[in-house]
Amino acid sequence: MKLGILDQTHLVEGISPAEAFRQTVQMAQFADQLGLERYWVSEHHGSDVIVGAAPEVLASFLLAKTERIKIGTGGVMLTHYAPFKVAEQFKVMSALAPGRVNLGVGRAPGGAHLSTIALKGGRSLEDGWKRDTEGFPSQIDELLEYMEDELPEAHPLSGHLFAAPRIGRKPEIWVLGTSPSSGRMAAEKGLPFAFAQFIQYAPGVMEEAIHTYAEHFKPSRYLDSPQALVTMKAIVAESDAEAEYLARSALHVDFWKHRSKNERFINPDKALADVRTEKEWQEVEDLKATYLIGSKETVTRQIADLSTRLPIKELMAITPIFDIKKRKRSVELLEEAVKTVGK
Repeated sequence: MKLGILDQTHLVEGISPAEAFRQTVQMAQFADQLGLERYWVSEHHGSDVIVGAAPEVLASFLLAKTERIKIGTGGVMLTHYAPFKVAEQFKVMSALAPGRVNLGVGRAPGGAHLSTIALKGGRSLEDGWKRDTEGFPSQIDELLEYMEDELPEAHPLSGHLFAAPRIGRKPEIWVLGTSPSSGRMAAEKGLPFAFAQFIQYAPGVMEEAIHTYAEHFKPSRYLDSPQALVTMKAIVAESDAEAEYLARSALHVDFWKHRSKNERFINPDKALADVRTEKEWQEVEDLKATYLIGSKETVTRQIADLSTRLPIKELMAITPIFDIKKRKRSVELLEEAVKTVGK
C-alpha cells in the first residue's frame, strides 16, 4: 500500500499564515524525503483558519521545493472555474515538472456562499450564488478535452483554440468525492477516484462509494484498472496514550465545527476544555472513531482492516497535529505502518 498526504494548511494557535505555509513546505519536503507517493493541498476561501485559498499556486511552489514526490490539488473546485483556464494552469505546471503534477477536481464550494458569489464576480447577495453542480461531469469532460488538445467537432471553438502549452506528459487527473454517485462518475470516465472519508464518515458510505467505483469502472486512455484512495485523519505516536492526547487538538476543531465555529489547532492541554456533558463527550468519542489513532502497531491493524474491506492500494492522510515535530513523527510512523500492511 502507498501513502500520500493532504495538507489543508490549517492554522495553529500563535502562528501567522506565512508561518503556516512555511510548515506546509517543510512537511512536503519531509514527505518527499520519506518517499511518499503524493502530497496534495486543498482549496478553501474566505477563511481565517484554513488558508490555502489558491491550491494551484501553492502546489506550484511545492513542486519547486521538492524533487520526486507527486504534488497536486485536493482539490480544485471546478464548478467555480472555466475548464480552459484550469487546463492551461496545470499544463504549465506539468511543463515545469513533468510526471509530477496531480489535478484533483471536486464540486464542493470550498467556502461559504459569499465566497461563491465573489468567485463568480458578484458583489452582493442579489447576484446569486448557485453553482452548476449538475454540470460538473460535463466540466470534467471539457477539461479532459482541453488537456488532450481534442475539442470535439461539435464544440464551438473546435479548430480555433487549444489550451497552451502543448505538452507530452499531462497532469494526472483525479475525481474527488464523498458519495457513491461520485464514484460511479469517476468509474464511467475511467479516472482515478479519491474518497474524502474525513468529510463523509457516515457508516457504510465510504464502502459503498469505493465498491461502486470498482464495479462500474471502464478502462480508458488514463487507466486500465480501477485506482482509488481514501483520505482520513490519522494521528500516530509512540504509544496509544500519546496519540489519544495529540488527537485532542483535532477533535477540538471538529467539535466546534459542528457548531458552526471555525477554530485553530490549540495545544492539546487546552483542547476540549468546554466539553462537559455526557452527550458532548459521546460526540467526541464518535468523532474519534472516524480517525486512525494510535501507536504504529495499533494503526497498522486499523489500516490492515481497511485494506481487507476496500479495493484500495493507497491511503491519503491528514495529520492534524499541533506541534510540527510531532506531526512529522506521526507521518514517519504512519509510513512504516502502511509499508507493513503492504508486505
